[in-house]
Amino acid sequence: MVDHFDETGQPCTRHASASPQKLLALALLGSRMPSFHHDIASKLQSVMMAIEELEELGDTEDARSAAATAGAAVREMHALFMANRALSRPPQRGPTPLGELIAAAAQRAGIKTHGELPAEHVEVSLSAMTHALAIVLDLAAGSTKLGRSVEVTAASDGASVVVTIVGTGEPLNASAAELLALASFALSREQGELRCGPASFSIRLPRQQ
Repeated sequence: MVDHFDETGQPCTRHASASPQKLLALALLGSRMPSFHHDIASKLQSVMMAIEELEELGDTEDARSAAATAGAAVREMHALFMANRALSRPPQRGPTPLGELIAAAAQRAGIKTHGELPAEHVEVSLSAMTHALAIVLDLAAGSTKLGRSVEVTAASDGASVVVTIVGTGEPLNASAAELLALASFALSREQGELRCGPASFSIRLPRQQ
């Protein structure tokens, strides 16, 4: 199995090959997701209804404030849950502005990006590509927790848009091989590709025609 490629299009030798055992461990976790999502959706709905009832019954400012804070937290949890559940569904490709895709992935990875992006649309599954790009952005940003940022640029290349991510150049973490394999799988499933340079990543995405 070829995890991903280097800048010449050959199998990447800069990073270790993904461990089948670790990939199966991740797959085992993923196999729990459908029933987990069903259970969590039911519990979230119950909590949201209870908070709405508390807001109606609260007869003090402190009680109403606490209920409002709890409600906001549950809504944020619901948004995270919906994003995770979307990832478990079969991918549905559609036109997505490149800038919005990069911004969503950067937000998920908790990093900042800088660089010029063209006003292009790519034809991808938003949930899968957000996750795949977030993986690469997170690895490129390195282990520094404060002020994590990477340079992200892109250029059209015929039927594709090539996104270049220049990171810190730090050694990748111990789980990098498996994470890159998963990101590469998600990209290849949608006619994309991941390549590694000495201190950068190149991601090819199908351009909206």
